[in-house]
Amino acid sequence: MKIKLVYFDIEAAAEKVRLALTLSGADFEDVRVKFADWPAMKANMPYGQLPVLYIDDAPAKTQSGAMLRWVSTLNPSKSLYPSDKIYDVEEAIGLIDDMQRSFMPCLYLSMRPSAYGYPEDFSKTDQGKEKISSMRKSFIEQELPKYLNYISDMIDRNGGKWLVAGENPTLADCNAVPFLRSFTKGHVDYIETNCLDVNPKVVEYVKRFCALPEIKGRYTNGLGAADA
Repeated sequence: MKIKLVYFDIEAAAEKVRLALTLSGADFEDVRVKFADWPAMKANMPYGQLPVLYIDDAPAKTQSGAMLRWVSTLNPSKSLYPSDKIYDVEEAIGLIDDMQRSFMPCLYLSMRPSAYGYPEDFSKTDQGKEKISSMRKSFIEQELPKYLNYISDMIDRNGGKWLVAGENPTLADCNAVPFLRSFTKGHVDYIETNCLDVNPKVVEYVKRFCALPEIKGRYTNGLGAADA
């Protein structure tokens, strides 16, 4: 089977799929698109979006969540989507989805202000900067600790290692770790890179995942980086 994953040269939506492919031992081509090349490609992409996944010579497949679940069944000996724990996996994914939805306005108000009823240049104005700063700091102070507690409680309930009980990670962890790491990479204005430190169990969880033999050394910045 020939697998090719196409996305920008960032983590974001595709990283969970890359992690699942890596942990499953799949041989795949990791194509990184330059932002300058994207306008010429967009019209030829389903829904005008990335990532897309090519399997052999079939048409491009879309939706990173579907990719993640499919990839996680590729290697029965390293199943990231165990059939006896499907509910637990989906519950963990749902928790991270809730956290992402809670944070989304804080992130996209600077990227797509018109979606929230503001002018396109809102983030460049003093009012916009103040609003974005206030929203993000409020999330870090109020929402983030709540969700980190939910995550650490889930890890504790399931044996203290992963989001789902067992010795090995599942696709739920491939889904959670990139999002948690995104708070620590320093690329989001007004968010301190040590903000996850309020919950040491979650910090250790991310480090444990990044220390897996297949993942170790993958990252150069943020929590779990090789030089951290």
